[in-house]
Amino acid sequence: MNMAMRPLAYYAHSFMRQGNQIEVPIPYTIMTFEMPVFLSFDDIYEFINLQEINANCILVYMRYLEELRRINGQVEKFVFVFVSPTLISPVRTDTEDAGMRERADSLISFLHDAPKGRLYLVPQNRGRHWVLGVIDP
Repeated sequence: MNMAMRPLAYYAHSFMRQGNQIEVPIPYTIMTFEMPVFLSFDDIYEFINLQEINANCILVYMRYLEELRRINGQVEKFVFVFVSPTLISPVRTDTEDAGMRERADSLISFLHDAPKGRLYLVPQNRGRHWVLGVIDP
């Protein structure tokens, strides 16, 4: 286990029970809207053990990256907005092509009035692996 994960592992094992959740607020500055994210004991366990993680873990990691950017004084240097992974998450359809088309339409709709000069970081789960796309409208 990564040394940076030890405090999180200690917290989960010491204070959380199966079924309990931690609420993590995602502020407006990260995705242009506010929302709470809830992490369960299982979410944390999968994350600290480098197993497959879900969109909630990605959202919390996005918040962490935004805090690092602010702490290091890089807000003005790197102007970007994260796109919620739930916006383009896989949708059950009859064909993979139709699912990809629906996700693309959701992303196009989101970016339709996107201001110039910003980068949009788009996390997407490609099977069992997360990738990060960068869009410059």
